Amino acid sequence: MRLCRVIGTTVSTRKDSSFRASKLLVVQPIDLDGTLLPERDMLALDPGFSAGRGDVVLTAREGSAARQVTGEDPLPANVVIIGVVDDWEVRV
Repeated sequence: MRLCRVIGTTVSTRKDSSFRASKLLVVQPIDLDGTLLPERDMLALDPGFSAGRGDVVLTAREGSAARQVTGEDPLPANVVIIGVVDDWEVRV
């Protein structure tokens, strides 16, 4: 699982039927301070959490987590939003 920030949205007129009730968002990994990491941004499926630009989200890239959240098997996506993060704290 990774913390990511939603940095953009996508619009598509045609998509797989399992995506019809979902959004595809552009996300980029962040570090524990909330700073964007210099990694490639990714497309992530939002199965109904209503995440939007600027939100911090928890993403999963494992197939079993994606299937559990969406109920779809097989799921034609490799990054799925599994929650919107309100706040986090790191103790060192």
